Amino acid sequence: MPCDELPDDLNILWKECEMDRPAFTPNQLRAEADRLRAKRRRNYLVLSVAFSSAVASYVFSFFYFHNTLTRVGSTLSVLVCAYLVVHLMVERARAVPSVGETDGVSFYRSELERRRDWHRGIPWRLLMLPVPLILVDLGLAQIFAKIWPFIAPVMWSWGVFLLVLLGIWAPVKNLKLARKYQDRIDALDSAVRSDRQADL
Repeated sequence: MPCDELPDDLNILWKECEMDRPAFTPNQLRAEADRLRAKRRRNYLVLSVAFSSAVASYVFSFFYFHNTLTRVGSTLSVLVCAYLVVHLMVERARAVPSVGETDGVSFYRSELERRRDWHRGIPWRLLMLPVPLILVDLGLAQIFAKIWPFIAPVMWSWGVFLLVLLGIWAPVKNLKLARKYQDRIDALDSAVRSDRQADL
């Protein structure tokens, strides 16, 4: 089972579950859950800055470029990016159980579930972005085609890149990560059941 991101002591959990009693402690699981939380906070910050910057740039595009496609694309892009920023803020503010309110296994499992649900939810949200962004690119291609003819092919290529990135690569990558975290949850549950049976 893939476990490249796990520290050595938790590698034992995934590699030896169902074969022997898992060698882990609640404190180790809490430490790994805290690492997942820190990584999630970094992701929220990076994505919030990225989408907020996108909102600012497309507001600028709306007022600066007088082109129908650019204005329609900019308006839709602002709405989509603003929605994504609000969604990130709501997700970040969602209450999570305190370390002291649950044992290490439950705490770690809840973090795994949050990571899994996060990656499951990203693909459909990213699928809202390609069309507005491509409309902006097409509008810019129309504006600059007469001045710099080479701009149009560049804009078309960028539109295709965005379509592949946001419509294919990102959804596939995040669904793969969601499956990885589901595998970890299953492995943790299996290891805990094995540990309980050994105690009987």
